[in-house]
Amino acid sequence: YLELGLDNVFEFVVMATRDDLDANAEFIRLADTFVEVPSGKNVNNYANVDLICETARAQKVDAVWPGWGHASENPALPTKLKELGVTFIGPTAPVMSVPG
Repeated sequence: YLELGLDNVFEFVVMATRDDLDANAEFIRLADTFVEVPSGKNVNNYANVDLICETARAQKVDAVWPGWGHASENPALPTKLKELGVTFIGPTAPVMSVPG
């Protein structure tokens, strides 16, 4: 999109823990906006489907790409996002369920 001069077509919103903010993580520097989420175990932040969906709803996003690991392998995430009208950029819930 940069080659076409459309560098403002997308707005990237990321979730970030205090630890990531303190570390000046690259994904935060590259984002347009960040939402601070609780630090600690994965279930408090990046693997928390409810938190991801609430953040998506509050930020009025059109789509969610969950990255690797964490909630990206949880079929509940695309299911809940679909209920909110948010596109999940990744496999569908039935496809995620196949590997087990």
